Amino acid sequence: MPSLTNPFDLLPANIFNIFSTQGQGGLQRHYMAILLRLYELAEFNRFGLTREVVVADIVEYLTKEGLDSLPQALPDNGDEPLPGTIQEYASWMLRRLVEVGWLEREQQADYTEFIILPDYAFTLLEALRTIQQQKPREYTGQLYAAHQLITHQSENFSPALALTQAYENVRQVVRGLNELNQNIRRYIERVSRNQSVAELLRLQYDEYSQALGPAYHALKTSDHVSRYRRDIIGQLQSWQLDAAWLDATAAELATQGRLSPAQAADEINHYLRFIIGQLESLDPLLEEIDRRHSQYLRTSLRQIRYQLVSADGSFKDRLTSLARDLAALQAEGESWLPEEAPSFQTVAAEQPDVHSFYTLPQRRAPFTPQPVVLPLLDPTTARTLHAATLQQLGAAITPAKIQAFVGQFFNGHRVLHLNDLPPDTFATPADLPWLIYTVAYGNHPEVNYNLEPLDGEPVELGPVRVMPFQLVKR
Repeated sequence: MPSLTNPFDLLPANIFNIFSTQGQGGLQRHYMAILLRLYELAEFNRFGLTREVVVADIVEYLTKEGLDSLPQALPDNGDEPLPGTIQEYASWMLRRLVEVGWLEREQQADYTEFIILPDYAFTLLEALRTIQQQKPREYTGQLYAAHQLITHQSENFSPALALTQAYENVRQVVRGLNELNQNIRRYIERVSRNQSVAELLRLQYDEYSQALGPAYHALKTSDHVSRYRRDIIGQLQSWQLDAAWLDATAAELATQGRLSPAQAADEINHYLRFIIGQLESLDPLLEEIDRRHSQYLRTSLRQIRYQLVSADGSFKDRLTSLARDLAALQAEGESWLPEEAPSFQTVAAEQPDVHSFYTLPQRRAPFTPQPVVLPLLDPTTARTLHAATLQQLGAAITPAKIQAFVGQFFNGHRVLHLNDLPPDTFATPADLPWLIYTVAYGNHPEVNYNLEPLDGEPVELGPVRVMPFQLVKR
């Protein structure tokens, strides 16, 4: 695999110097705000930004912020005078952004000067704007798009393009789930600190519910993995076994991506293995997200309860505040509490009755369980349940999975006898479904082997005995 270029080898050497916290304290935040404003102007601008437009936008920002909020002492390098007006101040900041590499100048034939953003500036500023906006990650549609791309083959279906786009969608979903998992852990650490009740409630209802709540809700409803995983994996596994499809898709990808046929074939196999592997291994990650989500809710509620009832915390503060208020009332000459003050809570005392003294234990009547009546199923209902069970089992173990399971034992041979299987293949009851479906899918059109029964004594396979047979590769 070729080594990747270090990003710092491509970026200008001083691009992050304007965000340094040394000297000119507070100026870096204004540089960031100006860059984000210019990025918003240049994002969909077809003709570029002239220098006059950029300077005017910086002047508007400086006017809005107020000159008092900006540092007045700028470094005097001796080559240029210090800015005296807000227009000169804006021009000075523009020159600084050009010097460090965030912006570039481009002069036209008519001496019109344009300010452009390099490609790396677009990428960096988009990431910084995402951090600034703090929008919740949207999962809606990514798994659905991958499902539609793979399972719906229209007249103009392009397998290479569909597989590439599905790979990107699944990659974004897995990356987003890992990001969600890590962010929940970050919120758990934040609520575990000694914070006030107001801050805990703000984290719960303002930050967590808005930033991670919609993402978690979509993950459990509209974009649940189980809705699309089975169809996607089944289709991809059938493509893995289709040599003609692999060759045609690799040739198409080689034409689109200017790759060699061998490189294109490696990419196709990588995409297939990545999507199948990621979708099949998502369950532990989803369980961890559920666990951390529940842990955050429990931790947040426990911290709030502790802060409200702790004798060393807010409860002591409330007693102190109550004592001060009572002292202020007494100083004003008040002998009685105000009407709006809460009254003392007392437990009503009643006269003793029969149940107020010791009661002798009483013997309970013996427990006689009701007879268990096993209802008889209607034959139609029984057939319906039997068909539904077979359908569920058939969906869990597909012909493609049986094909891959049996194929690992042929080892280059055409005929595989039952006695040639490894002794531990069907050693436990959990392995019996594979034996059943190996026999059931014999001679099936979607597998590449036939099952031929043989004469002889039954063969013991773990907990069962099976009549001898052999598998013949087609």
